[in-house]
Amino acid sequence: MRTRLLRIGARVLLTALPLAAGMLAGMSAAHAAEARAKPAAAAGASDEKVANDLKAFCVKWMGFLATRERDNTRDIKWQTKPTGTSGQYVGYSKEYDCVMKERSSNGTPVATIVYKEFVYEKAGASRPEAEQATAKIIDATEVTEIFRYAKDAWVY
Repeated sequence: MRTRLLRIGARVLLTALPLAAGMLAGMSAAHAAEARAKPAAAAGASDEKVANDLKAFCVKWMGFLATRERDNTRDIKWQTKPTGTSGQYVGYSKEYDCVMKERSSNGTPVATIVYKEFVYEKAGASRPEAEQATAKIIDATEVTEIFRYAKDAWVY
């Protein structure tokens, strides 16, 4: 899908370039410079503000995941079998990568955050023993979330 989107984006750029060049050729140098500057202004906030907002957004996003993990540990569905009691919950890595990508073709800032999602299991001979047991990771998945910057805020 990414390859297809890149091809579509390349076609759009290649189609728009001759038109844009022709339009700029017919303008005075001052008007051409102004026309080239407009996309940056139309994109909204400065790159520095967008980058700073992204850092804060990623910290907030990871805070939401920490809260979700805490809630998941409180709501474990315990299963009792003749061999003992066990329960699973979903948690998240503390480490993450938060990266701003090149702006999209319409000038919108885009970013990704990559972290790991873990499935933990606690087990023991009885429920109280399982509740006190150290959780073990039984599955791990790398997650990539994509965000865009709109109306001076990062949105999902």
